[in-house]
Amino acid sequence: MSCLAKLYILFFVIKLSCLFYQTAYFRPMKAKLQNENNKDSSANYVPNLPYHLELCQKMAKIGSWELDLSVEDPNAPQYWSDETYRILGYEPGAIMPCYNTFLHSIHPDDRAAVTTAAELSIKAGREYDLEQRHILPNGRVITTRSIGQVIFDSNTGVPLKLCGAMKDITEKKDADNALEQANKQMAILFEKIDEVLYSVDMQQYRLLQMSPACEKVYGYTLSEFYDNNNLWMDVILEEDKHIIHESDPLMRRGEIVVNEYRIRHKDGSIRWLGGTLTPTLDHAGNLIRIDGLCSDITARKEAEIAVKDSEKKFRTLIENSSDGIAVTSIDRKLIFASNSMLRITGYSPDELLSIDMAFLFHHEDQKLLLGIGEKILEQPGNTAKFIARFRRKEGHWIWLEGVSQNLLHEPSVGGLITNFRDITERIQYEEALSSANKHLKKTYNELDRFVYSVSHDLRAPLASLLGVIEFTQSETNESEVIENLSMMKESVNKLDGFILDILDYSRNSRAEVKAEKVNFSELLSESMNNLKFMSSENRNVTVTSTIDDNHTFYSDSSRLKIIINNLISNSIRYCNPNTVSPWVSVVISIEPAEATIIVKDNGVGIDKQFHEKIFNMFYRVSKSSVGSGLGLYIVKEAIDKINGTIEMTSESGIGTEFKIKVPNLNV
Repeated sequence: MSCLAKLYILFFVIKLSCLFYQTAYFRPMKAKLQNENNKDSSANYVPNLPYHLELCQKMAKIGSWELDLSVEDPNAPQYWSDETYRILGYEPGAIMPCYNTFLHSIHPDDRAAVTTAAELSIKAGREYDLEQRHILPNGRVITTRSIGQVIFDSNTGVPLKLCGAMKDITEKKDADNALEQANKQMAILFEKIDEVLYSVDMQQYRLLQMSPACEKVYGYTLSEFYDNNNLWMDVILEEDKHIIHESDPLMRRGEIVVNEYRIRHKDGSIRWLGGTLTPTLDHAGNLIRIDGLCSDITARKEAEIAVKDSEKKFRTLIENSSDGIAVTSIDRKLIFASNSMLRITGYSPDELLSIDMAFLFHHEDQKLLLGIGEKILEQPGNTAKFIARFRRKEGHWIWLEGVSQNLLHEPSVGGLITNFRDITERIQYEEALSSANKHLKKTYNELDRFVYSVSHDLRAPLASLLGVIEFTQSETNESEVIENLSMMKESVNKLDGFILDILDYSRNSRAEVKAEKVNFSELLSESMNNLKFMSSENRNVTVTSTIDDNHTFYSDSSRLKIIINNLISNSIRYCNPNTVSPWVSVVISIEPAEATIIVKDNGVGIDKQFHEKIFNMFYRVSKSSVGSGLGLYIVKEAIDKINGTIEMTSESGIGTEFKIKVPNLNV
């Protein structure tokens, strides 16, 4: 049962208890508590719940509490159960529970939300349900979830008490955050690897997800695969489709399938694919999803075919995908083995009779296998999976994957039955993938050094050259020389701008998203300072800003800076020369869940025929366009990294508006 279900059950019990004991129990307890109000705080603790309910709370680690609404004094004694004390870091009865004590335990950033929710619950009579952080006496910060409800006087309708239950959900929140980070890291890997990763819903037979490498492996884009759920099957050669069909019963038994087959690439060429299919079954044993990995193994297969011309491709694939079956006695002696034993291990079944099978496995894996054997012998029907190294008859090691089951109680078997297969190739793939990851990390490090070189070794000479040009301009009065120097200065500035765009692209594409508190006023101020000289060179474009920042907002500040800076600089750069008063307006509004950024101008605008292409890398609307063609591409990439969206409306000669929505990463 989930923590949330336990919380609702306890809340229901507390609610019934409150209604039942309201006149017969709680009021006398309240009078007793008030009579002792002048004593030491530790003496004010009154166990207000029946013993069995306190015991239930302690076992479930869920506390209950009451807020007497008839008392206006925030320091007046209230009721906490023993478990509520423990959740908030106190021994039961150690302090006097009151409204102020509870409120001051709440994290300062959450107090307003808690008081607002409580007031709304009391005013509207709605159920109180909220998560909040607490700062314990030892300084530790925890997160709790509270559910409460107002008890009203049945005659007057006046609210009497706010009763509720609370649960420490810190571990769950931490686990959710860790899972989110892991998913982000997995998403990066998903985008970068050369192998195709995919998931298929086997109930509706539709593609759920596929990695971008599909275009490299198949020649078809992601959209083409999503538009045609049968495309992956359609490209398989007719004579190889039986390999996929034969994998179906294995997957429906929950077994991982490794197979190889040929496809017709979009360019018309025939290619070999190797893949692994991992099934997911529901509680009833029905196949609901398969997750697969496939890669182009054409080069390897062509080498194998060249060496083994006499072997038939399809028979080799079938034999490699067949399972071996072995039955052993309680002392690990072979009783029966299928014919595939010879193919997989090099031993015939007769050669293995009366041999302790454990000693044919690698010595480092023997302890694992013996432990598995002891586990499945504990109870009839027990099963256990294993992956271990086995020495083939020729002397080299192979990897076997298998499932063993205790069927000693079955008269027709009378032993331990093991289904196994050779997964050496899969292990080699995984090792190759690990090696590729190490190579990728090395490449990333080299890219870091290159970015540093671009930032310092290339821009520094440009800065020096600009200094020389400006000095020369100040030392001459010859109009032709000044004009030529101005052209040189413009070219140097373009080159420096292009280098800065490349640096922004590198940082955005590789840096992890960092959730931090965002100060939009500082971001805009910094952008204005960076662009003030640019504005003066473009007919003094007026830049105005409006910020509604009534809510705390968390996102990646560096990426937001890139987005805002690029959009404002574009608006200034492409101001309309025919407009008397060119302007740029920036409006930022922040809601609890997201921030909306609108950058609008009365510049030259963009014709509708170019709208679909403006976010492409190095795309420029016309040859007369200035800039590198990277600005809007980087803006779109940065927005995607922080899970935002961007919309553009523009009309040639009228102006352009960009509307960006960015989620609050702290929600």
